[in-house]
Amino acid sequence: MILTFACLFGLFAAIGNGPEELTISLAIAMFVCAALAHLWVVVSIRCPACKRRPAWFVMTTAGKQWLTELWRGSECPACGNSGRATQR
Repeated sequence: MILTFACLFGLFAAIGNGPEELTISLAIAMFVCAALAHLWVVVSIRCPACKRRPAWFVMTTAGKQWLTELWRGSECPACGNSGRATQR
């Protein structure tokens, strides 16, 4: 995500100041970096109990606040597992 912000900063700096090709290249790079960052979040988080991808579930159901919901979530939205080992 840091790379996305770097591309965004470069894009804002290049608008109106740099060559048009640079602005277009930075816009495309920012879009690709953002898409890859979202894909990485979806693929890398997996529930240990049900093996589902809770990030995908949260992204598709929480709307604009998906990242906040993902960070605040203390349990899997699919199965309710908290990720902690149970005491026997």
